Order: sequence, then structure tokens, then C-alpha cells
Amino acid sequence: MRMSDMMTWDTPLLNPEDALGHGAKLLRATKLDGLPVVDSKGSLIGIFTKANLMDAFLAGAEVSESLGKYYNSQVVTVDVNTPYSEVEKYVKSSPVGTGVVVNGKEKVLGVFTKVDMIMALFKESEQLATQLKTVYNAMHNGAILVDKNNRIKMINKSGEKMLGLEQEKLKDVFFSNVFPGIDITPVLNESRFVIGVKERLNGIKALCSISPIVEDNGVAGAVMIFQALTDLDQVASELESTKRLYETLLTVLNIAYEAIILVDDQGKIFLVNEAACHFLGKKESELLNMSVQKVVENTRLHITLKTGKAELNEIQTIRGRPYIVSRLPIVRNGKIIGAAGKIVYRELEDVKDLAERLAQMDQELNYYKEKAGRARKNITFDDIITVSKDMRRLKQEALIAARGVSTVLLTGESGTGKELFVEAIHNASPRRKGPFIKVNCAAVPENLLESEFFGYAPGAFTGAHKEGKQGKFAAADGGTLFLDEIGDMSLNLQSKLLRALQDRCIEPVGSNKTVEVDVRIIVATNQDLMQKVVAEEFRQDLYYRLNVINLRLTPLSYRLEDIIPLVNVFLEKFNTDFGTRINEISSEARKILIAHHWPGNVRELMNVIERAVNFSTGPVLEVESLPFYLREQKVQIPFTHGINRGISVRKNGHLDKKVLLGVLEKANGNKSEAARMLGISRSWLYEKMRQYKII
Repeated sequence: MRMSDMMTWDTPLLNPEDALGHGAKLLRATKLDGLPVVDSKGSLIGIFTKANLMDAFLAGAEVSESLGKYYNSQVVTVDVNTPYSEVEKYVKSSPVGTGVVVNGKEKVLGVFTKVDMIMALFKESEQLATQLKTVYNAMHNGAILVDKNNRIKMINKSGEKMLGLEQEKLKDVFFSNVFPGIDITPVLNESRFVIGVKERLNGIKALCSISPIVEDNGVAGAVMIFQALTDLDQVASELESTKRLYETLLTVLNIAYEAIILVDDQGKIFLVNEAACHFLGKKESELLNMSVQKVVENTRLHITLKTGKAELNEIQTIRGRPYIVSRLPIVRNGKIIGAAGKIVYRELEDVKDLAERLAQMDQELNYYKEKAGRARKNITFDDIITVSKDMRRLKQEALIAARGVSTVLLTGESGTGKELFVEAIHNASPRRKGPFIKVNCAAVPENLLESEFFGYAPGAFTGAHKEGKQGKFAAADGGTLFLDEIGDMSLNLQSKLLRALQDRCIEPVGSNKTVEVDVRIIVATNQDLMQKVVAEEFRQDLYYRLNVINLRLTPLSYRLEDIIPLVNVFLEKFNTDFGTRINEISSEARKILIAHHWPGNVRELMNVIERAVNFSTGPVLEVESLPFYLREQKVQIPFTHGINRGISVRKNGHLDKKVLLGVLEKANGNKSEAARMLGISRSWLYEKMRQYKII
């Protein structure tokens, strides 16, 4: 607290030429004991007090006489920024009751009286009392305040709840009457501290500590802080359980066959087992808090921290010898908090033999890749990178669904990874050794869809193969049939698909024989099938036949925590493809990537990173390498059309049809200009135009 918090501001000022009557009126109006007197330039020259006024009248002065010879030229001034401690010294040492407050330039700002200080102290004490009471009641522990006469003055909310007692019934009651088991006399009489006493308080076993409240005149009272032992016992039990779990973990790690290393989110080792110490030839104390990159040759644990991608049973060369290594991320609440690495190092001759055989297989694979084109890697759930809680739950549900034979319907926006989930489900299912057949229902002409699905008999129609053709259902026998963009299938074919699903048999075009098929159906769409059912564009019975297990993929804009791990995965991929070495992302680029709404989802993000890798010139992905539409600042909509002026479309990702039409009109139909004005990509603009049937 400073002078500015205690003074009376903007008091009237008097001049030496002012009449005594004028001064008397101002003193009466302000109810002050004195008013500052200033010269013609506004500089302080004295103070005119009630005592000066009475002296003037006793000397026979008239009311109209000027006060120039009656004011005091000796005046106490105080700077407006003077702290409370110094003001207190002024008040105690000064014989006058009023001082003039000035600023650094000696300009008069007001006056200060002892009454002002008293009122300020009252205000300060009230605020302090309120703050203390708030803290007192917010305490988790119980607290009881006792005065020097051994009477209870206050109990906080936690204490009331803990003991089942009320403040009103306890106030001014003797402490010893309520808690006879606790002797508070030594605290009050001898200012002793009582620490860690276990007593029963109103039937509750509690741990109590009592401290004296000491003032200048001695002990003014005491405060007892207590905590129910049941709560402490629970905390102790949890700590003991955690300790036991930790010791169990250490025991399991130390009897493990492999070397195991755990690192935190900074890549520093925080736990190793005995096998790892033996393998690395170092003591545990030498390894803890060390960067794993300095300890383990060719490690990729730091990459696992970035991408969140598990790498199982990979070959890693350490000290010139191959070892089987696995790396897994440690995720909590959608955030990568560490990683675990496992090295199989015993039976080295067996490992070496396995590595040589794997190397031979790798050479053969490369040979066949050159002959038949690059072989496509089977997609598993480990290839679906996410730290999002919702997506990790979805992966778990999809893994459970993969074990059965029920039809699976995947929905979600374009680019969210529906096809990856379909392939992962197939490769995790008992049918993984069977065929995986994909049909894009939107890409096949309607007049060919039936023959594409069910095949046709020899000579079924003009131009048909003489020996006929096998359909996708027959090709997928024993495996999985993936129907992408199912929402674009014609109603006629929908009825035949429904019959095939129900009867588990098909009838090729031009044939009157049915063929039994054992096929698991997985379908995907970015459309709202229920809305199409309502619009009679999709069969209701087929919808419910397909909607057995529904997995809805979350858009990237709703799982921002996945953006940077995905970026790191794509960087690693394109570094391999293009021979680049981009290992980091600048903080500015990170902010832009996270702030973007990603209407194209993961597919758009991958394309952005591929473009950025092409244009990067150093080891860090900078803002300059990102596409122009990402580097642009938020573009404000320059007109209203039903929304508030200046609201950015990027704020919530929603684009109203009326706004879109207004922007297109403003841009004279130029799609690129309209996208620029809205601050969105052209792909999202076209998607919204199709949604609103503007195209």
C-alpha cells in the first residue's frame, strides 16, 4: 500500500489573495483541517488550516480580508508514491495532522490526514482478513483458532466437515471442553509448539499440530491444524502400492531375457534393467539421465518419441553386430511421455544367423521389387500413427472387430485414413492370408457395376469374354471385400448387394446358377448414409445390414496432438524417398501447422509435408517451405452477408452457404480468388460448393 491508496485526491487549492470567508467556506465544504496554498504558477507555498482561520478572526480580521498573512508557509509534503512504512513514520513523528501530497514535479495532488491513514488501515485489515479467511476455508486440513483465554474463535470448513461440528456451536466454547484429550495450556502459557500428536477429535482419529500465535505483548492464542488419519492412511497405502508396483517392475525387468531401456520425453534414460547395463558395459548410475543417443549406437528411440510409431523386431547394428530391437512409445492422456526399447542380445550366434537370413531375404525381396515393381507393405494398426485418446480407443475397437466376421462400416471425412483402417482390420483378422479386394463404387460406371461385383457367364453380352469373368465377390472368397464410397452405389445394385449379403451367394450376370461365397464385407463412406436413407437415395434395410459395427474416424482438426507426430512420420518417409535429411520443424512452422483447420485431413497434411520437403534447403523445415495458403495470415471476410464483419472462417471451420455465395459474387466467380479471400484451400472451397450444390 502506498500514499496514493490513502490520500484525499483533488482537494481545492487556495491563493494568498483569496478572502478569509472563501477559505472558511472551502474548509467547511471539504471537512478538512487544512487546504494547500499555491502561488500564481500553481507552486505550493503553504497550508491554510482551521487554526489559522480562528487566529485571524481572534485578531479582528474581516471576512473579506485576504488570507495571505495568515497561512502557514511551513508545510509537510509527502510524495504520492511513498510506501506505507515511511508514511507511518511521518505520522508518528509529525506534530501536524495534515500534509500535502505532491508528485515528482512538486505538483499538488491532494492532502493526507491521520484520519486517512486510519481509514486506509481499516480497509487494508478488512482485505487481509478476507484473504486469510479465504485461505483458511480453502485448506484441505482442518484448522481451529483459539484465543489466549482458551476459547475457540473459529473453525474452517474442512474442520467442520471432518468433525461434524458447526462454527456457531463452537464459538467462544472452551477448547478443553470440546477436546479434553488435548492439553493446550503449554502452548498458551509457554509458547510451546506441539507437533504430530495423535488424538481422537469428536470420535475421529486425527494427527494434530498446535502452534502459538505470538504478538508483541506475548501469546495471543493458538491454531491447531489436524488431518484425519484415514486420509493419511489412504495416501500411505497408495504410496506403498506404488512402491510395490515399482519394485515389481524392476524385478520383472531384471529377470527379462532382453536388455530394456526406458527414456523420458526428452530422450533421457530414466530406467534400465541389469541386462541393459551388462550389454552396454556400464553401471546403472552411469546410464541414468544420459541421452540415449549418446549411449546406444544407431538408436531410433528419439524418432519413436517424435512419431509415436511402434517399431517391432527391427534389425539394428550396434558395435558392428546385428541385433533384434523393438521400440514402443509410452503415451498418457494423448501425449507421448517416453519410449521403451528392447534389445535381444543373448545367443548372439543365433541372432547373427537370423540376421544373415533376413539380409538374404531382403536381397531377394529387392530383386523381385526390381522385377515386379515395388512391393506394397501390408498395413497394420502400428502403421496408423496417433496419440489422440479418441483415435487410440478407435484403434482398439477396430482391433477387436477384426477378430470377428461382422460387417464393418467406416465413416468420416475424406483423408482421415479410412482405407488404412480397412487394411489394418483385414491384416489383423483370421482372413489375413486370404485375398483383399477393393472396389471403389464411385469409380466404376453404373452399367458395369453389377458385372464388376458378381462377374458374368460366357457370352453373357456383346463384347464379353468367351470364358466369362470372375466378379469381385468371387475373387474375395475366403478373404475381405472392401466397398469404398458405398454411398454412390445405385439403388438397383443396392438390392442385389443386400441379397448377396443375406444369402451368402451370388448369381453372375447371364447365369441362372448361384455361387456360394465366403466373404467379409467392410464398407466406407464420407457421406451421411442416414441422411441418404431419409432422402430415399439409400436403402434402409441395406443400411442396417451394413451398420453392424460403425467406426467413425475423427477429423484431424479435432486431434491437433496428432499433427506433429504425423509430420515427423512423413518427414522420415520423404527423407528416405528423396534422399533429404530434414530432422526438425521450426517453432513458427509448428504453430502454422497446428493452427490450420486441415479440411483435407491427414491426406492434405501428407501432401503439404511432401511439398515442403521438396522446397526445403536445410535440416530444419521452415515456414518458407510451406504452401502459400498456409503462410498467409488469417484473412478477414470483408463483408457481412449475415455474419459479423471481420469474423475469420478459420475460427471454427464452418462456412455458411450465404457467406460462400457472397464471396463468389465478390470474386466474380474466380474460385482461386474466393479461396484466398476466405483464407481456405481451393480443395475445401470445392468441397463446400459440392456440399451446397453450387457446382
